Amino acid sequence: MEERRFVEVRERWGRKTNALGVLKSLKAVAEYLVQSRPTTLYPFEKNDLPENFRGVLVYDIEKCIGCGACVLACPNNCLYRRPGPKTEKNKPGIYIAFEPTHCLFCGLCVDACPPVASSLRHSNVVSIVSTKKKIIWEPWEWAAFTKLIEEKGWENDAIDYDRVEHLVKERAEQIKKALEEEAEKGAKK
Repeated sequence: MEERRFVEVRERWGRKTNALGVLKSLKAVAEYLVQSRPTTLYPFEKNDLPENFRGVLVYDIEKCIGCGACVLACPNNCLYRRPGPKTEKNKPGIYIAFEPTHCLFCGLCVDACPPVASSLRHSNVVSIVSTKKKIIWEPWEWAAFTKLIEEKGWENDAIDYDRVEHLVKERAEQIKKALEEEAEKGAKK
């Protein structure tokens, strides 16, 4: 009885065990072997990301006017105001710190950033991985990370933050010194 039921189901779905079925299966396997793969050989090949991909946020500290609109727009509270040197562009001396491990990549902060500044945007960095539970970038570290993305070609990639943290810290010191020098020059004028 059980075997009869199996035969009925197989016939209903058109599954027959004959040479024609085996040939069709072999043909399908051969076609699969010669066609291109739907995946990429990461990390040797970079993924093609869509035009409107929302990757890790990047921050242009030189364009920031210190308005704090992005902080107010962030639904996850991963942006923070930090005091810093008052430059000609950033008269209040307020900069934005960022917690990338807490970000939703929703883009509300990017939309809230005034067109005059446009200091926030999404990159094509897919993700940041780390063994640390929480990462908070001070404004200069975030700006340093942004510059390193462009210099090192980290676009379309996932970044192991533990490996690049020393690079970010070194560059952050340079950026902070440059901002302080710019503020001193502005104060002397």
